Amino acid sequence: MNEDTLGRALGAFRTTRMSEAASDRVREELQNAWRDRASRQTRRRGFVVPGFARAFAIAALVFAVGLGILRAGADSPLYGARIALEDGLVSLQADPVGYLGELYQERLEEAARLEATGNALAASRARDAQEDALRLLNKIDPLAQEEPPQPSPSTAITLPSPSPTPEPTVEPTPAPTPTPTLAPTPRPATPRPATAPPTVTDKPATPKPTPTPTPTQFAVHVTGTLTYADSTAVNDACVSLTLDGACMGTQVNGRFEFWIVAKKYDTITVYVKKVDLMSGRTLRGKDYGYVTGPTVDFGNTTLR
Repeated sequence: MNEDTLGRALGAFRTTRMSEAASDRVREELQNAWRDRASRQTRRRGFVVPGFARAFAIAALVFAVGLGILRAGADSPLYGARIALEDGLVSLQADPVGYLGELYQERLEEAARLEATGNALAASRARDAQEDALRLLNKIDPLAQEEPPQPSPSTAITLPSPSPTPEPTVEPTPAPTPTPTLAPTPRPATPRPATAPPTVTDKPATPKPTPTPTPTQFAVHVTGTLTYADSTAVNDACVSLTLDGACMGTQVNGRFEFWIVAKKYDTITVYVKKVDLMSGRTLRGKDYGYVTGPTVDFGNTTLR
């Protein structure tokens, strides 16, 4: 295709007319494309950090870095940057001589402190920085070369000088003086008095204990009467020698009796129990007696 053919083809477009459907479709696509572009730009502008905020952040970062550098010690990797920054600030000072004098004094104190702690490497770096401050001071004020600033008494490290130890003085020991020994004086013998032989006393014979006779057991007839609180006779009651034990003996017209085997002076306890069928209550009675003979009469026992 040459230029003539291209020119004729482009000229034919002048008389060519696009259909309405195609024109509407192209217009709609263009409008959608413009809307998408506008929405993307709006979203991009929503996340953009303002210029003053970025400037403030950069300034804060620079200030923090500078502060960290100015506080770096001689044992820090940032100590070289600190020395360079402090040397660069000399030209901005109103009194550079006083500023350099303070730097010299500060680096001198730092070197003395590091030497006292035994950090030789950091102390040498502080000494180099001290010489650098002195060089700048001599460059600005030549008179300071003749009289460099001296360290203050507070920073000077003085070591105690050893004091001579006095030699001990040896004193002669005096010879012991002999003490005269006196001969013992003989004493006359004292006769001992004669001692009478001890008198032998016969011990009284210890009486043998008399065995106490054991009381023998015998049959005991136990009797007694049973009544209610209204003095009426009780029949069919349970009489036992233990609480809720086995019933013993019989009751006839409120009188009970039974036989036991006991010893003299024994204590007998009688427990009486009667269940009232009308009220469902359990009436009880209790009495004590002592064995003094073949018969023990408990008398009247009231059930309540």
